[in-house]
This record gives sequence, structure tokens and C-alpha cells, in this order.
Amino acid sequence: MEPKSARDLLKVDPKDPATYGPFSLVHLTAYSVHWLNTWGIPSTYETVSVINARLFPADFGMREFPEIPDAFRTNRSLLQMRPRYRGFAVSDPRKGVYLTERGHKEVQRVIDAIGPPTFEGRPVKVDGKGIDPRRPRKDKERTYNPAQVIEERRSRLLFQRFKNGNLQDADVVHLLGLLGLYDHTPPREIRSEFGHLREAAAAIHDEEFLEFLDAVHQRFRSYLERPDPTHQKA
Repeated sequence: MEPKSARDLLKVDPKDPATYGPFSLVHLTAYSVHWLNTWGIPSTYETVSVINARLFPADFGMREFPEIPDAFRTNRSLLQMRPRYRGFAVSDPRKGVYLTERGHKEVQRVIDAIGPPTFEGRPVKVDGKGIDPRRPRKDKERTYNPAQVIEERRSRLLFQRFKNGNLQDADVVHLLGLLGLYDHTPPREIRSEFGHLREAAAAIHDEEFLEFLDAVHQRFRSYLERPDPTHQKA
């Protein structure tokens, strides 16, 4: 079986705790992310929480209600996967979480130990053949690539202003152009996109671009750190 939609994740069978006991929660979450990417299901916070709870209910289900995902624990694991911590993954706010080369290597260790997922007792199948658990299918492989992201952002006007020593002349419109967002975008989403861009640069150890982002943050600190508007009832 191959899942066709996120709803099919509810049919994933739990794994035997004795087989995955030696692995950290971060490793288990990376395993879940790998399979979501393989199946072409967006690796969002919600879907990772669900598949974690289905695969590893003793670790990612609520204590008294193991059938219900403990989203807080999954979120903590996702944070620890980032470049500044374990370096297992990077994330894109619109698409989900994607494993780094290091993350793929660590996931392979988990797959070797516990095997691929099963659905209601049936192994994962693709076009009648067993799937290679090491890499996503070519036709469904996610396209998020930190190096490509940073290379593309280097062509933006704001980076050119930085290279030419004219960053002080840049305006908010240039910042939004770098992020690919609009002025009506909520401040929290602008901060999130800026943070994801920093993660991508950290994942490929691009020190120049990280220096650029530090300078941009300093230049637009008041705009980036402005609070989100509050909605009051009439």
C-alpha cells in the first residue's frame, strides 16, 4: 500500500518499541519526515504529529490518550532537528520539513533497525514493487534545496545593496522582495520566513549570507520585531 492522502496516515501501524528504543525522539521524527517526503504528503507540523503518534504512540501520543498526538513533543523534536541543533533538517514555511544529507544518513540507521512502515498489516508498495526506503521516489521527491534557495536570494536587490555597501539606502520593499512576501503579511509570518532563510544558509554553512542576514536584521530591526496587531471585539 502507498498512502494517497494525509488521511491515510491514520491507518499506519505502530512500531515495536523494542526495535526503536535506542533511537532519540529526533531520530524517530526524522524517520516520519522521510516517509512523508517519500509519499509526497506535505511534511507539515500537523502531518508529522499524526504519523509520529501512529508509529510511536508510547512516545508521541498523549500519556493518558496514546491515540491522540502529543503535538508539543513532536514540535520540540522538529525544533531540535534544525541546523543550529542536530542539523537533521531544514524547513520551508509553505511546504514543510526536509532532511539534510546528515538527516538522511541518520534515518537510514532507523530504517535498517525497524524497517519501513506498514498500513493495517500491509507493507508499503509502489506500483506493485517494494519501495527503496533509502530515498524518496523520483517522481515525488521534494524540490526544496537550501543551496538553491540561497543562490536565488543572492540575486535579489537587497543582497546586491549589501554587496555594494549601500544597505543603509534599502527600504522595507527590498526586504519584502528578499522574502517574497507582502506588506500586509502578518509580522509573525515575516519573522518566520526570515528565520527559515537563516536556517537554509546555516544548513549549507554560507557564512557570507548569514552575515548579510545579520546586517539586514540590524537595518530592519524595528520592522521585523514589530508586534502582531491585536483584534479587539467591538
